[in-house]
Amino acid sequence: MTPTISVLIPALLGHESVAAAIDAWSRQTRRDLIEILVLCPEAPTGDPPIDWRDTPIVVATGSRPLNQARAAAIRAASAPLVILAEDHCLPEPDFIENLLPALESGATALGPALRPGNSDTLAALTSFLLGYSQWMAPIDSGPIDILPGHNIIASRAELCSWGPELEDELLVASFLVQRLRREGGRFLIESRCRMRHFDPSSWSRNLRIFFCVGLGFGARRNRDAGWPIRLGYPLLAPAIAAAHWLRAFRQYRRTGAGCGVPAAALLNAIPFALAWAGGESLGAWAGIGRVAPLLHVSEIKPVSREMAARYFPG
Repeated sequence: MTPTISVLIPALLGHESVAAAIDAWSRQTRRDLIEILVLCPEAPTGDPPIDWRDTPIVVATGSRPLNQARAAAIRAASAPLVILAEDHCLPEPDFIENLLPALESGATALGPALRPGNSDTLAALTSFLLGYSQWMAPIDSGPIDILPGHNIIASRAELCSWGPELEDELLVASFLVQRLRREGGRFLIESRCRMRHFDPSSWSRNLRIFFCVGLGFGARRNRDAGWPIRLGYPLLAPAIAAAHWLRAFRQYRRTGAGCGVPAAALLNAIPFALAWAGGESLGAWAGIGRVAPLLHVSEIKPVSREMAARYFPG
């Protein structure tokens, strides 16, 4: 039977790194509707290298960078819909089951409601608030203007129709979503499709991650800009940092205490927002070619089985 949805999990650090993610997708109540594709530099030989709950399909990506690996997996998938999953974002067991009614909406892309994974670590909660507050539970189901670049459900055929431009759009997946929007796409969020987003517990690592996020945003946003604009972009850094922080502040006010994030995270988000803005300034100057090899730093941060069991039992 042809699956309904292909789940694409990057495993650039090897098969073992995504055991918790494979477990979470394997325990779906409608496991029969999905295929799990693991994007790994090499396919395993012999017995599985880890005690997988399920046996996924491995897409051998070789030395390809993450954006090219994701594009290869999208083209290799057999389902009409794909989920651009992350190694550090784990779905609730009824995620796919609750997604099914929303698939009838005709939306171009669907997104989940997100909660913090490692919820007793202030650094992780702060990172989550700044990066994902727009989709932070509690949130109402319905139309939404923008979705996150990852963990969305989209049409495989539409993405493949972009040809070689797909790799470019996947460099910074937020711009893939923006392209879908420009082409007339309609977005929907389904609050019953819940995921736990795990972030690093280290302040210094989160600073590096947001700086690398900024590198990608700055380079991609100014890809076609002239040198005067690119060199002058750092002058906007304070305004960019303020915009990122204010977005988190507004969303925190929307959710209140129900989001599970303490108010202290708002203050601690300031240096993360500054790191993001600083990365954008440098990325605007450096360009895509120079920053592309660094972008995986912000995306490859797998959750161990031990951490998943501690914060996300089941």
